[in-house]
Amino acid sequence: MNNASQDPHADSDMAAQLAHERSTNARLAKLIDAHSRIAAAKLDLDRFFNVVTDALLDLVPSAHASVVEWVDGDDMVYRACSGSIAHHVGLRLKQKGSLSGLCSTRNQLLYARDTRDDPRVDAQACERVGAASMIVAPLAYQQEVAGVIKLMAGRIDAFSVEDIETLQRITSLVASGMAHQRVFAENQTLIEQNAITIARLRTEISLREAADVKLAASLRRRRLVLDTTHDAFVCTDADGIIIDWNESATQTFGYAREAVTGQRMLATLFPERCHAEYARLDVFRCLPELQTHGARIELIAARDDGSEFPAELSVRAVRYDGNTEFAYFIRDITERFHARDLNKRFRVLVEAIRDYAISMLDAQGRITTWSAGSTQVMGYQSDEVLGKPHSLFYTPEDVASGRPAHDLESAAREGRIETEEWRVRKNGTNFWANVVITAMHDPNGTLQGFAKVTRDMSRRRRMEELEASSQRMSQFLGLLGHELRNPLAPLRNAVSMLQLKSARSDVVVPEHELIDRQLSHLTRLVDDLLDAGRVTLGRVHISPRPVALRSVVQLSMEGSAPLLSARGQTLEVSVPDEPMHISGDLTRMVQVVQNLLNNASKFSPDGATIGLQVFRSGRLFAIRIHDEGCGIEPDAIDAIFNLFVQETPTEEQADKSGLGIGLTLARAIVDLHGGHIEAHSEGRGKGSTFTVWLPESGSVAVDSGSHDNMPLARSPADLRVLVVDDNMDSADSMATLVEVLGHEARAVYDGATAIELARSWQPRLVLLDLSMPKLTGFEALPLIRAAIREPGAVVAAMTGLGTAEDRARTDAAGFDVHLTKPVSLAELEDMLQIAGKQVSG
Repeated sequence: MNNASQDPHADSDMAAQLAHERSTNARLAKLIDAHSRIAAAKLDLDRFFNVVTDALLDLVPSAHASVVEWVDGDDMVYRACSGSIAHHVGLRLKQKGSLSGLCSTRNQLLYARDTRDDPRVDAQACERVGAASMIVAPLAYQQEVAGVIKLMAGRIDAFSVEDIETLQRITSLVASGMAHQRVFAENQTLIEQNAITIARLRTEISLREAADVKLAASLRRRRLVLDTTHDAFVCTDADGIIIDWNESATQTFGYAREAVTGQRMLATLFPERCHAEYARLDVFRCLPELQTHGARIELIAARDDGSEFPAELSVRAVRYDGNTEFAYFIRDITERFHARDLNKRFRVLVEAIRDYAISMLDAQGRITTWSAGSTQVMGYQSDEVLGKPHSLFYTPEDVASGRPAHDLESAAREGRIETEEWRVRKNGTNFWANVVITAMHDPNGTLQGFAKVTRDMSRRRRMEELEASSQRMSQFLGLLGHELRNPLAPLRNAVSMLQLKSARSDVVVPEHELIDRQLSHLTRLVDDLLDAGRVTLGRVHISPRPVALRSVVQLSMEGSAPLLSARGQTLEVSVPDEPMHISGDLTRMVQVVQNLLNNASKFSPDGATIGLQVFRSGRLFAIRIHDEGCGIEPDAIDAIFNLFVQETPTEEQADKSGLGIGLTLARAIVDLHGGHIEAHSEGRGKGSTFTVWLPESGSVAVDSGSHDNMPLARSPADLRVLVVDDNMDSADSMATLVEVLGHEARAVYDGATAIELARSWQPRLVLLDLSMPKLTGFEALPLIRAAIREPGAVVAAMTGLGTAEDRARTDAAGFDVHLTKPVSLAELEDMLQIAGKQVSG
């Protein structure tokens, strides 16, 4: 020992070796301790990684930070951190451009001795975390790098070989731990999956047990339902042998279940006479395809006592226990057969009714049935209307106002409605209809549709109106009558003479014009009065032919122009350029429109504007006249069309005249044309609108344009004119007027005297009254013609009767001309020209 102590170098080496051994032992102790801690951190990967990073800082004192980075796609994620970067857990860095990413890609340990000039690292990022040098080792599992472990130091080349070896040992331990963790996780997953599978199996078993319970309950309910249903249930096998039977089948057929089980269904439940026929039917052939679509049929079935009844049979094939069975439901439909029989008889009855249009509508108002009476009343065949809305028969204005839908809503709400209003036939004509709509509901109260009955009440409506008008007419005509024309005739003759004298003296006498205007007005009143009589008696007739509405409007405007001009009123007219034709009487239609224009002028103030519009609406044409005059109370709209009714008091009228006949006559004429006339007003002082609706005609109107008349030659002087009239004033004034016109005239007052004078005097013109006592004009005509020897004499009927029938009668009797009293001066001059032409000819 002394020798050893005497060698100082040997002592020094020994001390160094002892220090190294102590350092190595201390490092090994720390490494063992780290292993122990890492091993204890199993089952929780995050906790495991945190223990690893903490242990590395203890094992490598030169490192100030350690981190486990996990590979996540193209990123590296800080999974666990210790030291100065402990707060950076969750930080994400790109693999590309980092030492960690390069380590994970190459799967090898990398050491950056100086991060400032190492191109493999991000120098700026290293500077932020204080990493002057760092070492990175891969965490590999089955040749796949899942992440890396990184140590960072604050000085250059801080890590020794021992530090690298320590990191490698820890990395191996961590990789082994990760493998154990993976195995543990996989086992845990299998355990969890097994637990789930066991739970599912238990649930499936529970469900199967519950299903078995439900199936048993379902079978019990099935038997209960089959035994309580009202339909007979019969189940057969594939050969048609009965294998099941419910209580309703016993009640229906009379057999007990035991009595029919094993019997052939067709032979047991149906009459023997039907077996051969029924055996060919699909329902008894037990076809497999009955499983998909089934079958339903009506047959004759038989009870156990041999009685028969109509039955409805439905069948479906079912699979049970590997075999095919056939389920039959049989219903006694005796009541249905009776209902069908009643329905057939009802249908025959409906088809026999021709005066009523009887139809059925669905809940939306579409036509579902159409009777023969419907065709007769409405004009449509069934194939033209089935499936179409019932609004087809309403007027255009009712359709526009929503009336069809409103009627159905009212019927559905109230159960039944009855109305009387205008309807439109197939040919476009209007008629007054009584309509009853009844809602039909099923037993649950659900609306199924409507029954609709329509009756043409036009004749009854006209008869009611005529009866009401006839009573008023009889009272009024008793006071005036058509004989008013007789006193008007001498008045007209006298006025004509006064006008002639004024014209020859070149002196204008206003009083003459005044008398002429009032006399013309009185004549129009008499004409209206006689027209009213014809309306009451139903004697207004038309001669239908194609008429252009433009001609009606033009002639009406010309007739009303003097009245409008006298009151400074303006007429605004709107008539489409398209041709519009109706089938009617031009003269009568002009009478209607002119009457409405005159009324509009009469009840409007001076300077007012009156509108006349013609337009098309579907299959109808309309002529609408609107004024801004005194208006009509809404509750008086219908009454204004009654005879002798004037809604506006006479003292409030601008023109205090009229008998209340014009609108009655206008409606009668429009009705004869297959149309109708409507009035509308918002009330007193708000003006009135009258609309005439007329059906379109398929024919083209003959040109009604004006043509120049060739002037007649002036009659020569000294014509002999015989005036025959039992009204002396009328005869004398007419004779005087003829003389004023430069002719020779004689007046007589009965037919017999006229015959004698004609024989002795030989007149060239005879003005013969028709209604004379003892010998009428018709009776005197042939005798007067026989008394005049020279041919060419003209005999004109001069009468207070001026209808088309009257003119036809005088023409048939042989009169040359028909003159209606009072005869105007122009008419007389034309008559003299005709007679003069006959003489000169």
